[in-house]
Amino acid sequence: MLDVPPRFGIPHACHLWVGTPISDLVYAVLAHGNSAPYKVPLTSTFRLTPTPLGSPQPSSMAQPRLVSLAFFVAGLISGAHSTTFSFKNNCPYPVWPASLANAGKAAFSPTGFQLDSGASLALDAPPAWSGRMWARHRCSTDSSGRFSCLSGDCGTGQVACSGAGGATPTTLVEFTLQGGGGKDFYDVSCVDGFNVPVSVVPSGGSNCDSTSCPTNINARCPTELQMMAPDGSVVGCKSACIAFGTDQYCCRGKYGSPDTCKPTGYSKMFKDACPQAYSYAYDDKSSTFTCAGANYDITYCP
Repeated sequence: MLDVPPRFGIPHACHLWVGTPISDLVYAVLAHGNSAPYKVPLTSTFRLTPTPLGSPQPSSMAQPRLVSLAFFVAGLISGAHSTTFSFKNNCPYPVWPASLANAGKAAFSPTGFQLDSGASLALDAPPAWSGRMWARHRCSTDSSGRFSCLSGDCGTGQVACSGAGGATPTTLVEFTLQGGGGKDFYDVSCVDGFNVPVSVVPSGGSNCDSTSCPTNINARCPTELQMMAPDGSVVGCKSACIAFGTDQYCCRGKYGSPDTCKPTGYSKMFKDACPQAYSYAYDDKSSTFTCAGANYDITYCP
């Protein structure tokens, strides 16, 4: 069993109550109290109510509850930063933000919602969340109650995307929270194209930078990349990969490395419009940002 500072002093009888494996778990968490990922101050005191020695032990029926309690306690003392995302819509039209978690990560709740012009909404991210966010626009509900969008639709027929991704082209905001070194990693990406201007601004935290794609690329999109609405308006601008699907534009095959996949005229158009955003798959040097211990403001049409 790991050594624990005496001031944590879990009564020995508690080992009998929760069982050796669970008490080991609690000690393991406490023993790492002042280091990542637990961050429990070593002046903290951890208390459990002991079962007197000689008392009957909990029945096997109670074991799941005791196991759950131990993990609950470990979660309480883990001290992980809870990240809040504040979404704001500065566009002169409503947008419907959506999110898709990476495999194995818990989903945001909700996975999609409406933001009228000027409206805002704050959501807490699941711990160590990673995934993508995007905005849908030109959305409506038909007479049968089916919800759909001309830009960024996720195909569920509802406002919630429930694990579905958005139809390209979309301006993506990508996050990995509490990644390597406990840092958050984030970017704005036009690799899948562009549909709505967006910015990411950290609030609090340390060593943080904002990033954005504030330009309305739809207004300068080449004809061959345009995503058109039935009324003839441009609702999105495809990347060359999305529009043409070739290995060269998609950084696949013999172009599948930073040495062989280079910027093209199309990716340079996106980069000129939004210098901080990803313009193609290997546009890492100027497009990935890190931060620690922050919350984030996501603004559409910043």
